Formats: sequence, C-alpha cells, structure tokens
Amino acid sequence: MKLLLLSIPLLVTLFGFGIYKFQDGKGREIFRLDLVQFMYLFVLTPTLYVWMKSFLFYLLRSELAFQLNMTGLFVIDTIFSVLAFFTFAALAMHSLTKTFWLKRTHDPEFDVYHLSEYFHLHWTHIVIWSGGMTLMAFIALVNIFIPFQGMHIVYQFYGLLGGGIFFGLLTFIGIWGSDPGQGNFMQIMKLLLIIIFVFHVILYFVFDPPFRQAHGAYWFSLFLFLSASVASFFFDKSAHAKKVRGLWLHVGWGDNIQLFPLPKKRKNKK
Repeated sequence: MKLLLLSIPLLVTLFGFGIYKFQDGKGREIFRLDLVQFMYLFVLTPTLYVWMKSFLFYLLRSELAFQLNMTGLFVIDTIFSVLAFFTFAALAMHSLTKTFWLKRTHDPEFDVYHLSEYFHLHWTHIVIWSGGMTLMAFIALVNIFIPFQGMHIVYQFYGLLGGGIFFGLLTFIGIWGSDPGQGNFMQIMKLLLIIIFVFHVILYFVFDPPFRQAHGAYWFSLFLFLSASVASFFFDKSAHAKKVRGLWLHVGWGDNIQLFPLPKKRKNKK
C-alpha cells in the first residue's frame, strides 16, 4: 500500500514533465484544447486528486495516534475537497488560456475570440449539463443499493415526486436557455435526457426498487428525467413556452458569433 501511494505521484510527475515539450499549438488537440493541456487537466490532475484523497484517508485512518469520528473525517475531507476544487478551477483557466497562447504563437492571425466562444457557447454547456445529469443518475443508482433510513410518510414522498416533475421542467428550461442556436447542442441534450431516463427504467426492471421514501432519490431522479424528456418534445415547439423562457433570458442572449459553418444550400435542379 505504501509503495503504491509513493509510486503514483512520481509516475504522474515524470509523465507530466515528459509531455511538456510537445505543446506547440500545431494541431494536436482534443475537443479543441491543446493535447498536453488536456492531459494535464483531465488525466493527470484527477489522478493526483484521487491519490491525495487516498493518501489523506490512509493517514487519518491508519497513522493517527487517535481515532477520528465521522464528523472530524467529514470536516477534514471537505476542507481538502474545497481547496482542491479552487486549485482545479485555476488549472482549468490556465489550460484554456495556455491553449489560446499556443495557437496565437503558432498563427498570429488565429481568431482567439472565436475559439473562446466555442468553449463558452458550446463545449462547456455540454460538459456542465451532461456532467450534472450523470451525477444525478449516479446518486439514483447508489440509492437503489443504499436506501434512506426513516419512516415512510406518504405526503412527503408524493411531494418529492412532484418536486421531481417540477425540477425536470426547470432542467429542460435551463438546457434550452443554454442553447447557442447553432450546432448540435439541443440534439445532444435531448438524446442524453432520453438515454438517462431509459437507464432509470432499466434499473427499475433489474432491481425493482420499492415505491417508498427509502428510495426517494431514485424516484425523484426518475420523475425528473421523465418530466425533462417529455418537455424536450414539446416546449421548443410551444409559443407559450418560448414566451415564458424569454422572461428570464439575460440581455444580449442569442447575440452570438457563428461558430460552425452554415450548411450549403442545395441548388434546385431544373
């Protein structure tokens, strides 16, 4: 165990130094991020984060002269996670701006603003929404195996289901409000909503969770994705829904640059 804990940061550090010289802005990219910066942000940093969490847990549980209770462990872990979150946010900003710098260094005529808007309007919206929905589905999955403790109070349980329907509508409205009006953002989001809803249905048939408050997180998530999926079929076709959405969109929403090439119009054959 100790050998593993010591070897991981050494290997990650050596790998990080080894790939550093390969960032040159000449086209090696993943999701339009420089390949090296992508590796730092999405591979090396999460690996180190998991290692540090594991190392901290090992120290607190095995090496302390006294035993911490659950509250103490939670407080220490929370402080560590918040500090790691701020560090990761700074690293994300650095990786993005470093990608801009590399591209401008390689090509002084490169349009940095266009790339910035690609991340702002398209890529980050997809990651944020898909990540949030995946986390919600993960919590529902965990709740199947780890039910809540407590009494089953009918009106609270049905209120939870009603909340799922309500937040499902809000979820789709939020997704709809993030649509840059170009590209395939809405197609991806609608497909993901359906996939996660079907995932919940499969969980029901495989594990048959009871329709009770102990599995409230699962049922809340199921109703949320059902509601959002239904809304995805009708809201963007409804003039009333468009009017409601317009009440909360910020000033300047939709005034975007063209991120993707416009489809070529087919010439009518005579």
